[in-house]
Amino acid sequence: MWIVMNQLDVEKGKASAVTARFETTKGIESMDGFIRMQVLTDTTNEAIDRVIIMTTWRDAGSFENWRESNAYKHAHKKRDDGTSEVKPIVLGNTVTQYEVAIEHAASSERV
Repeated sequence: MWIVMNQLDVEKGKASAVTARFETTKGIESMDGFIRMQVLTDTTNEAIDRVIIMTTWRDAGSFENWRESNAYKHAHKKRDDGTSEVKPIVLGNTVTQYEVAIEHAASSERV
């Protein structure tokens, strides 16, 4: 499994404006190898908010296929052409990718 995290540093108090953009998906849910997307918020920092978009994929190739797809281009069109309504409040971002080395799931047996 492959996890991609896009950490957005956002102006303080503006995390909800960024997360609202992810309420509706724009094709990622139909991509082969896509497993899930989670949007996380961290508002504990006094200076900025953080929004982390975490996607889980079957493998790195599935993620790369997404990045090369027309659906990806469509989903990121406003960002790329400079017309995104959230771009002015995003101070920066960092993308990291991880291979899942070990995973444990909840047991059906309860203690």
